[in-house]
Amino acid sequence: MKDLHPEQISHAVADQDGFAPMLDVWAQRLSIFILGALAALAMATFRDYGITWDEEVQNIYGAKLLALYATLFADRSALTFMNLYFYGGFFDLTAAFINQFTPFDVFATRHLLGGLFSVMGYAGIWMLMRLLAGERTALLALAVLATTPLLYGHGFINPKDAPFAWLTVWVCYFGCRALLDGPAVRTATVLGLGVTLGLALGTRVLAAAWAVALIGAFAVNVVMSDPKGLARWPGEMARRIRPLWWALPVALALMAVFWPWSVTATTNLGTAVEEFVDFPWNSDVLWNGRMIMADNLPWDYLPVLLLIVLPEIVLAGLIAATAWMGFKLHRLGLGLFAERRACAVLFVTVIALAPIVACAVIRPTLYNGMRHFLFVVPLLGVLAAVGLTRLIEMLGRRSRGLTIAGVSVLTLAVARQAWIAADLHPNQYVYYNALAGDLKGAQGNFELDYWGSSLAEASKPVATAITHGTPKDGANWKVEVCGHPLSVLYYLPPGVETAKTRAEADFYVGLNITACRDAPLENGRIIASIERRGVVLSRAIDLRK
Repeated sequence: MKDLHPEQISHAVADQDGFAPMLDVWAQRLSIFILGALAALAMATFRDYGITWDEEVQNIYGAKLLALYATLFADRSALTFMNLYFYGGFFDLTAAFINQFTPFDVFATRHLLGGLFSVMGYAGIWMLMRLLAGERTALLALAVLATTPLLYGHGFINPKDAPFAWLTVWVCYFGCRALLDGPAVRTATVLGLGVTLGLALGTRVLAAAWAVALIGAFAVNVVMSDPKGLARWPGEMARRIRPLWWALPVALALMAVFWPWSVTATTNLGTAVEEFVDFPWNSDVLWNGRMIMADNLPWDYLPVLLLIVLPEIVLAGLIAATAWMGFKLHRLGLGLFAERRACAVLFVTVIALAPIVACAVIRPTLYNGMRHFLFVVPLLGVLAAVGLTRLIEMLGRRSRGLTIAGVSVLTLAVARQAWIAADLHPNQYVYYNALAGDLKGAQGNFELDYWGSSLAEASKPVATAITHGTPKDGANWKVEVCGHPLSVLYYLPPGVETAKTRAEADFYVGLNITACRDAPLENGRIIASIERRGVVLSRAIDLRK
């Protein structure tokens, strides 16, 4: 075993008693079971999720993209619709097409599609970790991320950031396969990279950076494999990445299909980047108990958010991964990256961490928590799983009892996260960890239900009251909504209107956020108070005397 890498030695020692292969088989079976359970859960619960703030316009954008092709480019309104043409419409166009045939209503279909797309994303996590670290680490990554409330909840209600996060996972998978394949990159790998990168570009322009990161990982591997071969680097680099050029036309073609505006002018991609960095959203954000303008948030906004919205088990895993990587670099130096697998891990790490660093330096306009950077969460979970696995292996070299204890702690931590996610359902995305003091500690300090997902639940008692009651004027029901009107009216009987003034309103339905602090708590009877973990997310109030 003297010629093996240190990691291979530890696995070889563990395999001597035949116990490790059996664990791998059971880890694979359990992973498949988890993926099946996630699919079943998505299909059973997708109707529970409310309509969030952006979903109406995103749905319209998808319909306009579909009309662009249905009219053979005669209807070009998608290319100028609000500011959404700065983004690709992969999910929205797909949903608009499926909605032509689905038996469900428009938004239920979108939520089901989002949930099933999330399952495919979790499958990508499993495949990526099987490739990089084996079956047991893949199982751990899948279990940890499937019970991460922030990630799971966004999958159903976020038609832009969640699909982009899952597509980023798949780009990482095929990028890592390309790194591990060597010069003879398989055709399936090239095609997979082209498809996933194209769909990611057809969602957000930021995906172009993933291609740059992949080329950088190849360059690091080439240089570290032959540190003194300066003259040979260009030729070796060209040989290694030559097969990947075939992925480029596939990616650009798919980008053009799902984001047609991007190819209507040569400068459009640059314009989209500028829009992402300096988004014209002039409003304030609740941050650490104060209202701060979105374009003037502190440099540590994203790092602090990650610290309080990632589950504690992920944070612990990231600490372990950092220590493990520091140890490896101390022992092997940069020569570590002569190994292709190490460069594959580096590729994933760069995509996970570089945007966080760039955000701290550039300080772009940010709002709505960290949803614009949701794509880093799966990759941070992947790195955390690697760190936790290495920690368990270290304990195992001391005694099997310590291994059992470590696995038991991890199992309890995952079970706790699953319980919290179930407790928050269907508002998992509002999760905060113990460092923030759970939801009670976050209330009044950080944004909670900024997208209004809980308004659907608050609207149901109003619908019942309307069915059995009489409006103030005896003719027309009117509701004051503090939130997106569609998030409430969609669940009420036909003909209900939004009130122009509070005096004419029969009901008030609103979020428990700073913008809704003038809720008429003393002027009516509370008929619904939607609470999660001791915090009120939204209310419905009967204003009739």
